[in-house]
Amino acid sequence: MITMMEKTTATLLYSLSVASLVAPSTFFFADAQNSDYQPHYFVGLLSLPNSTVSENHTSGTYLIQGSDEDWLASSAAPFSYVPGVGFSDIEFYYDADGNRVTGEFYCLSDNGYGGLFEENSADYPLNIQHLRLQKPFTYRHGESTFDTYTDAVNLGIALLRDPNGYIKWENGADIQVTYKIPDSSWNDYKEMRVLTGRDLDPEGMAVIHQECAVVGDELMPAVLMVNPKTGVVLSPFVRTPDIGPGGEFIKGKFLSTTRDKVHCSIKDLKQDACPGVESSVVDDNGYRRVDKSGGYEGFARLHDGSIAAFIEKQDGDTTLENEPGVRVYRVEPGNCTPGSAPVFESFYGFYPLELNAVKVADVSTIPGSSRFVVVMERNGFPKGHFFPAPTMPANKLCVVDLTDVDENMVMQNKRCILNYHNIDDPWDVDGNGILKYALTQVTNEAVIVVDDYCIVAATDTNYPWTNQFQLNESEVDYWQEVSDSRFIVVCFVEPLFNVKHPFLQDPENNSESDECKKKSKKIKKSKKSKK
Repeated sequence: MITMMEKTTATLLYSLSVASLVAPSTFFFADAQNSDYQPHYFVGLLSLPNSTVSENHTSGTYLIQGSDEDWLASSAAPFSYVPGVGFSDIEFYYDADGNRVTGEFYCLSDNGYGGLFEENSADYPLNIQHLRLQKPFTYRHGESTFDTYTDAVNLGIALLRDPNGYIKWENGADIQVTYKIPDSSWNDYKEMRVLTGRDLDPEGMAVIHQECAVVGDELMPAVLMVNPKTGVVLSPFVRTPDIGPGGEFIKGKFLSTTRDKVHCSIKDLKQDACPGVESSVVDDNGYRRVDKSGGYEGFARLHDGSIAAFIEKQDGDTTLENEPGVRVYRVEPGNCTPGSAPVFESFYGFYPLELNAVKVADVSTIPGSSRFVVVMERNGFPKGHFFPAPTMPANKLCVVDLTDVDENMVMQNKRCILNYHNIDDPWDVDGNGILKYALTQVTNEAVIVVDDYCIVAATDTNYPWTNQFQLNESEVDYWQEVSDSRFIVVCFVEPLFNVKHPFLQDPENNSESDECKKKSKKIKKSKKSKK
């Protein structure tokens, strides 16, 4: 019989032997699959029990108003509390002096109940949570001395709110709580001007310091400044400019969706009757349409202080579907004083998705770099677990050079280093006797590079529709894998996220060697000649 130690040794030797075949200075380009998986190991799991954002506030009153094929009405709704719904972004937490606090993060809530957010989340208060995520790990090769799951610790919740009235649409529309609240339990939220899932769909966040961040909205789409510690909005929102053939901004032309309040009449809003409009309305109003949900998912604050802002996708019901990839903008944050808004500075180019990936789920900066970021890609939800023909999960973590674009402004230096459904677990950290871990159950929408070696990834549970595979609770050992927000920690064998490593050659710290540049040019020339 093969022992666990023998299995572990074999797995590590195999991983390292494969790694030796991959030259770290080889560059791969975006006209084919870009898989270049790097040796790694699973460190562990953390779980945030299905926490309550706030007690004694009604939520979920819109969940009983119909459904579509994916998002069923909840028989438990409405709730007498506000449940946790998972996270769309995870960013570092800083102390008052601007120092990064190890193991602490700001986590951005999703818009609410997912799916039909313009219809079902008008009574979900948007929030930012301060979490402690620290997982014990001993590197003791197969010997587990810790529980499978470590609880995440909630250190505070800030409701996004607009006490100074910065959030105003061009047609004079106000935020949702001025039009309708579910009942008197929301009187204090109305007074505070708390933002809901019908106002914004916050999917990206770039933290400047403890009390200043830029949030990327998927609903309009737009960007705005907030205080992540208090939740107070610091600026008006700034719409995303459309671009011309060369990536230049078109003056006065902006992206929009059918859920954008600018297309609603005030009368309809007061009657709570404008969750969205027809596509033709957006087009006729002079906006570039990016439906169904085509705003921001990936947000990364770069080393130079600017932000790389990734539109979620280009396919679906959108006028961007003929573009060669996902749009990426360069955004300069405001100075964090009230009223100081972000600025769209330029257009980086198009990020090409891998085969069967349909959207960008999140983006994280690589510490010390203003050029390279990691991008998480994914497809849609699994639709059951009976073969043939479920939706197969497609989640990858890729590294891309924002500045290396071809003649069509497509980013061509891209390498996918991890498949979320094929994670090496040589020390059987989750204790199931299987030396692989696969995060297939949930929507992965948050990732952060925490040091030279490791990432932390977080999930958006889309509560109460977390049980995507319709599992029986009594037959599942760890039900939090189904119902709670959870986090994984994965570390690479090599310090891939150090800008001095050959895998990343950032000109700000250690420029590419002449030999590396020659190889890169040779590959580009070869590919052009084949075409």
